[in-house]
Amino acid sequence: MNAAEVFDTLGLEYQRAWSHQPALHGTLAWFAATQPSGSRVLDIGCGTGVPVASTLAGAGMKVTGLDVSPVMVDIASAQVPDATFHKIDIRDFESPPGSWDVICAVFSLLQMTQAEIIRTLGQISAWLRPGGHFFLATVAVDVEQVTLPWMGQEIEVSSFSEENFEAHLAEVGLRVVRRSRPVFTPSYPGAMPEESLHLVCQRP
Repeated sequence: MNAAEVFDTLGLEYQRAWSHQPALHGTLAWFAATQPSGSRVLDIGCGTGVPVASTLAGAGMKVTGLDVSPVMVDIASAQVPDATFHKIDIRDFESPPGSWDVICAVFSLLQMTQAEIIRTLGQISAWLRPGGHFFLATVAVDVEQVTLPWMGQEIEVSSFSEENFEAHLAEVGLRVVRRSRPVFTPSYPGAMPEESLHLVCQRP
């Protein structure tokens, strides 16, 4: 199944399972405390809008969420009326250089190839204003298009190790300013603890 089909199927079940991650909420609280009201935020793979768009819009930021799943876009639009949501693949999205203060990609780059991830990181760096921040949450493992069972679905994932992610980020001009490897057990039957990688980067 492609990403749109997977998340159309999951809908609010995904939110119930994943939205209460303490480390994720901690990073969003940091953004809410450090970024001015009115900051322009791009939420890549926004899902249901909770917690990323809801938290940052609640802090007075101007949030635009993108997702390939029309079901997710509809849910997000209903749940976070203070943000704007569009059904579009980030690989097809265009934006002027320096047009965003904050860009978030919370587990939304996993269903790309490694080459597409690298290309998207370059676009993200260009879209950020100087001094802007990029928040990446992902799984740190070097894999290319591996098919895995996940929440009752079959998904195909690609990613990089922490070291390789940091190298690719540095290549596109992004400097890591905060990092963590939180472990979280999602709320669905049979779920096991999962370690993720959270990186907050800044464009000099």
